[in-house]
Amino acid sequence: MSTSTKPSVPAPACAPASVTDPLTEAVRAVDTTALDCIEVNAAVLAHATHGPGAHLPLGGRLRFAPRFGEDGRLPTVEQTPADQIAWMGSPLGLVLESRRPLTEGRALLDLLPEDGSPLYVVGDAWHMPWLPYHGHQHMDHSVLLRVTDGGTRVEAVDAYDNETPYGRAEPVVCAYDRSQAAALFDGSPVLPVTVRPAVPARRPVSETLAENARDADLLLAGDTPERYAAAFRDHPDQQEACTALLLETWLLNRSRRLHAAWAAHHAPGSALARTARDRAVAWDDLAGQCYLAARRVQRGRPVPPQIHTSLVELLRTDARFAVAAVGTGPGETMPQEPAEIRRTVVETVADVLGAAPEAVAATDDLSRLDGFASFQMVETVERLEDAYGVEFAPGDLEPAVLRRVDGLVDLVLRTSAGAEVAHR
Repeated sequence: MSTSTKPSVPAPACAPASVTDPLTEAVRAVDTTALDCIEVNAAVLAHATHGPGAHLPLGGRLRFAPRFGEDGRLPTVEQTPADQIAWMGSPLGLVLESRRPLTEGRALLDLLPEDGSPLYVVGDAWHMPWLPYHGHQHMDHSVLLRVTDGGTRVEAVDAYDNETPYGRAEPVVCAYDRSQAAALFDGSPVLPVTVRPAVPARRPVSETLAENARDADLLLAGDTPERYAAAFRDHPDQQEACTALLLETWLLNRSRRLHAAWAAHHAPGSALARTARDRAVAWDDLAGQCYLAARRVQRGRPVPPQIHTSLVELLRTDARFAVAAVGTGPGETMPQEPAEIRRTVVETVADVLGAAPEAVAATDDLSRLDGFASFQMVETVERLEDAYGVEFAPGDLEPAVLRRVDGLVDLVLRTSAGAEVAHR
């Protein structure tokens, strides 16, 4: 934690993101609790550009690739913003082009598109007054900037969502006049990133699972989890070690939540989706234990020893899950019993519409549910085709079929049976 003087900045006029345009609608639509502070605003851009689920490819890879420091520095799984930006564009369907870092707010604002489209920016959270980190902690943080009111005002759109030691960070839209916005970014390095739409790189789920399994085989054959945990356990300054480990488990927890969302999107109701969800819950539990450990150490109490052994076990269990997941993707081991198919259909429709599964299961006409429209119906059909590895016949996609859970279940059964016969 820095002891620098708190910066003098204009007080922001901020409000929760509301559904007024594709960008702020995307802020509300994306599960921001599964993304870190660099990913989250890029994910919002992907959703606004390509629609629901466009950010989920970020969660396909199940990574554990710590960088081990020298001279007693603790290891970290945190990537640099430059590395994240270089990687995120392709899966998100965005061209993210980093420009020269700037330290003058006016020069930064000169890069804002006149049409009101956003500029993605990475700066220091210390200088961002809508964040609890403002004046408390230096850390890289992304934000979307865009001009409004004919260029006289600037909005900062930030979807970050997290409980911090300094208070809660929530998705917000903050409005400034142009001079205030320029002052906000004066004197601290800021990385502007221009954004253009592109065609998303759609990798087959089986390919992603195979890559995860290859990484997992290497992890299981070595001792990286043990070395990683031991670095925190044996560090001479346990307050520093516990604070760092809290961030590490927070990052790993969010990545596992995103992986679970990715699995549920591509293989709803499958063993892959259920196990990924269970793994995310386990990481959530460990992150809570690490928070408790950090607080205890601050009060001069000993570190609970189980957090380090639990960390190793979770990492190795993740790897075993990744190896076992090969062959459990869409269309490979999806259940074919009508009851299981019905559950998958209900979960898929509920996820697409943002509705409760109970409400979906109870209605005999899906068009009566809030949010039901042609786009959502197309999304449901495509996700069921991906989940079962089939392609529905155009003549079968009648409104009377697509508006009923039973109709969709029957469609999956008939199509899957036909595909099985064709492959014999």
